Amino acid sequence: MPLLIAAVFCSATNAQDGFQQLFNGKDLTGWSGDPELWSVEDGCITGKTKGKDHLPYNKFLIWNGTAADFEFRCEFRLEGDNNSGVQYRSRHDESKGEFVCVGYQADIHGNAEYTGMLYDEKGRGILAKRGEKVVVGADGKKTVTKLDGEVKPLDLTQWHELTIIARGNHLIHK
Repeated sequence: MPLLIAAVFCSATNAQDGFQQLFNGKDLTGWSGDPELWSVEDGCITGKTKGKDHLPYNKFLIWNGTAADFEFRCEFRLEGDNNSGVQYRSRHDESKGEFVCVGYQADIHGNAEYTGMLYDEKGRGILAKRGEKVVVGADGKKTVTKLDGEVKPLDLTQWHELTIIARGNHLIHK
């Protein structure tokens, strides 16, 4: 499945051992997306819209590679009243619109409870909020456990790290 990105991300200066650098820090080579929305500014992937009514639906920037089990790392920040995220184990579904994706998302949202949550875009919606561990049994029953500690507000105008680990059917957002 392609890895699908929808946020403002900065490139790591060097790929670490065992990691593949997906973004070259210069341009969107290897990516597909609406050029009116996505660009590179100061070495960062940048998404910009023109107000809440500008997009009739979510349009993603799509990495043209594939990933199976992986650990993904990036830095992000938001400006203004925005909502973004990192799609993964998702599929590009042109029948729903240009650059539309269906699948898992690590959400990036101004509400602290939502930033980092596991969201199923065009599917089941919120699967796990920030600060929760969710296990779905073989019978489909969902068990939610609150993790230790309080979910603290984030200043999303500052840079934050995001790590996504996907191994088999185990998905972890940090």
